[in-house]
Amino acid sequence: MVLESLIGHGIHCQGKDYEIVGATGGDAYTMGGPEVFDVFDLSNYLFLEIERGGITGNTIVDTTAAQGVFKLSSGLVKSDNSENVEQGATLHIRPTEAFIEAHTPNREHYTLTLNPTDFSDYSGGSS
Repeated sequence: MVLESLIGHGIHCQGKDYEIVGATGGDAYTMGGPEVFDVFDLSNYLFLEIERGGITGNTIVDTTAAQGVFKLSSGLVKSDNSENVEQGATLHIRPTEAFIEAHTPNREHYTLTLNPTDFSDYSGGSS
């Protein structure tokens, strides 16, 4: 898949589902130095290829297991009348993953921006 076409698909990581809402090209690098995958702990994840709105409803049509660097962030956002907890996540993935068709040769990683969601009601479901 081309990087932009990842948006709208899903990630299942650390027991939770996330929708991909953004994808960026990551950092350019030269061979030989440490990569983000060498420096941070790796997390197992499933890429969920989502097909939306078919006759049978939303469906998970394929899953691909991989490892990446998962970061979960949360914080308190204050406004005039309320305080809300905002949570977001990012996942750094290798540009050579099987579900990405267009490889950029000088990219160390791609960064996916994730929002919490629940794909359990989709046909195929995540576990």
